[in-house]
Amino acid sequence: MKLPAELGSLTDLKRRESKAFERSTYWSDQLDDAYEYFLPNRNLFEDSRAGQKKMDKIFDSTALEAIQQGASKLQENIAPIWSRWATLEPSNQVKLLLKNGQYNVSEEDIRSNLEEQSDIIFDYINRSNFATQFYEHALDLLIGTGTLRIDEDLDNNMPIIFTAIPQKGIAFEEGPYGNVETHWRRFKVKVRDLSRKWKGFKPSQEIAEKIKSHPEAEVDVSEGVVYLPKAKTYYGCLWVGKEDRISWMEDFGPSSPWVTGRYSKVAGEIRGRGPALQALPDVKSLNKAKEFSLQKAAIDLAGMYTATDDGVTNPYNISISPGVVIPVGSNNSSNPSIRRLDTGANLQLPQFVINDMQMAIKRSLFNDLRDPSGAVRSATEVAIESRELAKRIGSAFGRLQTEVLIPIIKRVASILTRRGLLQPLQLDGRDIEIKFTSPLARAQDSEDILNVQQAVQFVLQNAGPDQAKIGFKLEDFGTWVAEKAGMPAELVRSPMEKQQIIQAGAQVAQQGMDTGEPPMQGQTQV
Repeated sequence: MKLPAELGSLTDLKRRESKAFERSTYWSDQLDDAYEYFLPNRNLFEDSRAGQKKMDKIFDSTALEAIQQGASKLQENIAPIWSRWATLEPSNQVKLLLKNGQYNVSEEDIRSNLEEQSDIIFDYINRSNFATQFYEHALDLLIGTGTLRIDEDLDNNMPIIFTAIPQKGIAFEEGPYGNVETHWRRFKVKVRDLSRKWKGFKPSQEIAEKIKSHPEAEVDVSEGVVYLPKAKTYYGCLWVGKEDRISWMEDFGPSSPWVTGRYSKVAGEIRGRGPALQALPDVKSLNKAKEFSLQKAAIDLAGMYTATDDGVTNPYNISISPGVVIPVGSNNSSNPSIRRLDTGANLQLPQFVINDMQMAIKRSLFNDLRDPSGAVRSATEVAIESRELAKRIGSAFGRLQTEVLIPIIKRVASILTRRGLLQPLQLDGRDIEIKFTSPLARAQDSEDILNVQQAVQFVLQNAGPDQAKIGFKLEDFGTWVAEKAGMPAELVRSPMEKQQIIQAGAQVAQQGMDTGEPPMQGQTQV
């Protein structure tokens, strides 16, 4: 297979891949520690066989529960299950052109069409395995870096397949502006699955013979999806083992099948650092403190004993258990042959330290906001909690929108458009914008609504309703609030419909003045 000229030669690709994995090894110890204490069952950084015990070093489960609840809360607030957490809207430039009459369609028609396209996109997302895989992706994000792969299947009913990719065996290359552009992956695949996993795979003679003779045999595979800046496209390539040939290539167009997000990032580093890494020192200390506490409890329960070397008592033949007779030289209370060693029994100080560290870990992973077993909270308390969460996750939410959520929508839209299931969308052009409607995004919009509400109330109380009508476009408040709240376009009146209602109200008022009768209750008076 011949590679595009912009990609270079296979030697160039192997050199880039090797350099990317060399940088990735710098993180191995850090990630090994993080996964060992937070997600031991997902820790692939230490060599182990399938089904091996990975919890033997864990003495406290606070970190395990905290990161799972944190991932659930992250998913609940940025990409809730079976909901439409984003919508497509005309851009501000399109709205301006519409206002100036440069289009033959109305804004309502455009919004209605985009609503339909949004429904199609999220219908396929919600019917796929997105919810389960995004949860695993969120677990990795809280460590620092999470990677999703979005593949296309032949089944029209379920054409999209999401896969949360473990961080072991994957490396990245950044673009000039700090975004992850190129992905490399090394892993093992059964030879019988090569042609199924990569459509158009062309095996070498050696691999073809192995497929026939040993289909269950595993081979090392190196896969890359490289961004070509001149062509503005993502190009996939693959080679098997140490072969000097490309066995598979594919042009993915402007959307990459790989989506990698970083919770937060330090300048000069490609991988991200999440709240779990910040809480890791507390987790290590807590685990050791809990281990010592359990050892102390075992000593207090079972006891430690001293035995006099009197030639009668043999400590190697003694078994301390109910109903056992122990031969001793003396039972004198002042000088017994066997005496229990006083080790003290004050566990209050260690328990205080343990409780303090447990709360710090829960706070780092957003587990301190609500107690599910507590009293039922009012809507106001829930709204305050959402705003508090928005403040704590706000900075990371902006990065996750850019690096995770928007690429997911772009990739899904690209697949559906290619399959003829969706109208072509220009997500990078001036025509369409993505507005997020997840609970966390709504919390930010709620702040805007609250600020406007306070401003209007202040003017009403201090200057009166006349000044409020003069100072604010009260007739546009309903539309603005509807946009902030994410209401469907069909429930919001268009400017023409609002004008018709105003005119009808004016006519009723005029008729009332002509007849000398006031307008009926419920009719608009202007």
